[in-house]
Amino acid sequence: MTNRGEMGQTLVEMALALPILLILLLGGYASTRTAFLKSRAESASFTQALRVGRNLRGIERELSESIFPEGKTVTIRSGRKGKSRLLPRPFPLLAGKTASTVEARKTWKEIGGAQWLPPVRISQKAELHVNCWGQDSSSGKSIRRYIRGLVVLGAIR
Repeated sequence: MTNRGEMGQTLVEMALALPILLILLLGGYASTRTAFLKSRAESASFTQALRVGRNLRGIERELSESIFPEGKTVTIRSGRKGKSRLLPRPFPLLAGKTASTVEARKTWKEIGGAQWLPPVRISQKAELHVNCWGQDSSSGKSIRRYIRGLVVLGAIR
């Protein structure tokens, strides 16, 4: 037989353990959700940097919707930096680094708009050496001029 005192002790232990268990579950949800959002932002940042480096049309709206379906709280910026040397010394400098930054902000609406949880702010940056070898790019023009010069010098010899 159980004692009535043991029954009350179980109730008190449950009342103390349940909030701690719920806080642990909420922390697991928040950290997992943040990790997924960070991964999506990193992927979008690399995609945008590659597209800008290859002189392709920007797809900022599609990328922001891939992070959040509403896409209103995502900012995507990209640009080019100075020239870089990717080929050995006699070749000219090429187009250089392409940088892209994705910033995402998210409030916790999924869990009842918890005011005590701060909103998630994720900023992912990607810097890549991406060169477009097309006819209208600076890298394509530089390499073509260099190769034409080598061909002309070889023909003169």
